[in-house]
Amino acid sequence: MTVRVGLVHSVIPAIRAVEDAFESIWPAARTTNLYDQSTYQDLGPDRSLTPEIFRRIASLIGYSASCGVDAVLVTGSLFGPAAVAARKDVTIPVLTSFDGLVDEALALGARLSMIATDPGTNRMLEAELKQRSGEAGRTLALNPVYVPEAMGLLQGGDRESHDRLVVEAAAGARDCDAILLGQFSMGPTRSLVEQRTGRPVLDAPEAAVRKLRSLFDR
Repeated sequence: MTVRVGLVHSVIPAIRAVEDAFESIWPAARTTNLYDQSTYQDLGPDRSLTPEIFRRIASLIGYSASCGVDAVLVTGSLFGPAAVAARKDVTIPVLTSFDGLVDEALALGARLSMIATDPGTNRMLEAELKQRSGEAGRTLALNPVYVPEAMGLLQGGDRESHDRLVVEAAAGARDCDAILLGQFSMGPTRSLVEQRTGRPVLDAPEAAVRKLRSLFDR
């Protein structure tokens, strides 16, 4: 049986990143993309999720499920709580952008550097890591790094400058077991960060696809 995965996006760069991850890791899966930029544009100044954003994400997940997909992946790093809340409304797996990343990060160690180009991403990722590690009775040493200008460059079409800023920021991450690229839009930068730092680097899209595939390869 061919597995069909619904992908819910809020920024365009995430689409290419996750499609590349599927091509590399799970080419047999079929993907269906839904893109709604308003979910990203209408976040609060503090990157908070309003009830309206919860409603829109639930609607997108519900629509994707109604199209006959076998699972849904929400690629936006800021929408995890909305995706989790929407799980009760569908009968198929719904993954957040962090589900696979957190699994793999905790398996690599306790000292983790987190790179983000949106000011809300590391806050969300840190909360998820602390919750999961706390449930396992573990303590983490987290180093959040925010790259403020990179997202604007990427949205303006300047991938090269975006990648350069991300790599430079990651190069300053020392004494860590792994570097986490917390947004799907940074996925294509992973190999560059690995080359520069010599450390294990996890990116959100590839970790998510590995997590999805594990659900259906059992």
